[in-house]
Amino acid sequence: MAVRFERRGTVGLVTLSKPDRHNALAGDLVAALLDTLDRPEARQASALVIAGDGPSFCAGADIGDLLQAGWMTPQPSGPTPMDLFERLDSHQRPTVAAVHGRALGGGFELMLCCDLAVAAEDAIFALPELGLGVVPNTGLARLVQIAGPRHALDLILTRRRIGAAEAAALGLVSRVVPAAELVDRAVELARAITDGAPPGAVAAVKRAVRRTAPLDWAEVRGMLAEVPAGEWAEGLGAFRDRRPPDYSEFWRKSDA
Repeated sequence: MAVRFERRGTVGLVTLSKPDRHNALAGDLVAALLDTLDRPEARQASALVIAGDGPSFCAGADIGDLLQAGWMTPQPSGPTPMDLFERLDSHQRPTVAAVHGRALGGGFELMLCCDLAVAAEDAIFALPELGLGVVPNTGLARLVQIAGPRHALDLILTRRRIGAAEAAALGLVSRVVPAAELVDRAVELARAITDGAPPGAVAAVKRAVRRTAPLDWAEVRGMLAEVPAGEWAEGLGAFRDRRPPDYSEFWRKSDA
């Protein structure tokens, strides 16, 4: 089972459960997450906590599906991480990410699309996509909103990894807690949001915040097409083949 769902009182706990793949966002996991978000028991929960099994929260998109399922093209086959991110961004219930271990690429973006995040002290965050010839479009859009353009450019262009303390300083996570307490503390935060507050008012606050900094999801999706296909084909192919990418030809031909 790629995704588990359980109730913790009024809160729904959604757990990515492909630990052998570090919960990479492959097509089956994306589809299972979308299905879980639509299930009546998830819709009836007062809030949702999203966590991961194993050593990582989520190590990013599955490279095989990026290439084979056409996720980099305008007409992919099946649901994509972008569909999941947009669904989370518009979800009527409060969402809290419980992040431990690695949250890389799409895993970082998954966290950024939740309303709040709690990080374990061992959490590591990075957006390495640019080295693969891919624009981390959702991460770019959400980082600019949350941390500002300078920090967004720093993290995306340098592709550096940051720890939980720096993520908190940038406003990317709300709490940093011991790893052993992570899920319990995330559930506590979710309960604190909804205990004593009515659902309509909570949803209205979410909508109001989104209106102050709206995401044009069509524009976000369109960012992928701004990268020449040859560049991302080389980057993703090199990652698949476990070799360094060679972008020298593209730099020679570039007039940027």
